[in-house]
Amino acid sequence: MSIGDWEPFWLGPPSHRLYAAFHPAPGEGVPSTAVLLVPPLLHELPRSRRFLAEVAGELAGLGVPCLRFDFFGSGDSDGDGERLDFNSMQHDLELATAALRQRTGARRLALLAWRAGALPLHAWIARGGMADLVVLWEPILDGDAWLQELMVGDADERALRPPPRAGIARLTDPGDGQLMGFPASQRLRLDLAQARMASAATSTWAVARTGHADLPSDIARWLPLPAGAPGFAGGAAMEATLFVTPPVRELIGDLGHALRSEAWA
Repeated sequence: MSIGDWEPFWLGPPSHRLYAAFHPAPGEGVPSTAVLLVPPLLHELPRSRRFLAEVAGELAGLGVPCLRFDFFGSGDSDGDGERLDFNSMQHDLELATAALRQRTGARRLALLAWRAGALPLHAWIARGGMADLVVLWEPILDGDAWLQELMVGDADERALRPPPRAGIARLTDPGDGQLMGFPASQRLRLDLAQARMASAATSTWAVARTGHADLPSDIARWLPLPAGAPGFAGGAAMEATLFVTPPVRELIGDLGHALRSEAWA
């Protein structure tokens, strides 16, 4: 499956550089809608990197330009993972939305957030961040419950590690500050523990599986994920890469046409 044309670039000042990638829509003229992709957190980011790029390429091919980026202290962006918390992520959202508006001139801006990326996004909007629409893809809505799940998963992952070999150090002490193999500062853990989305802060759609129990009651539109769609949750194994399957590609098509529609304006 082709990801299409895209342009990588650095976003932000030299002291706070973010990796970003712009997927332009074909043709000329000002698009009605542009989409900012808000990535998942910790180990779910590298596992879903190709998946997010494929989604961005599909949407751009439908006439909806997209911008992908990595939060400061994660992915290919600058910064130590110890500096990743909700405040830094909200600053990054300001940078990324401004860049997308400048590049496209689009009248409407939608933010498509995956998994726990929904939580700092929700906090950003509650503090005055501007978005015309939010789309939550299998969102984490209870940060504390997710944090507890990660801690259990982290302990399981460490227990599964093979015994040390001569000359090769293996870090298995949870005191190293990592969760699922990635730095997770005390500030980030506290932010997650205090984060819960009970209601939508702005016009919000959701992409979720049938039976998702915790979606806010005021979700304006629900797009069901097809059975067998790749899942983000799981272990820290990096080989468990997500791909866009044909049924998911059809769903992305429905989402793209809905985003271009004037009905939600």
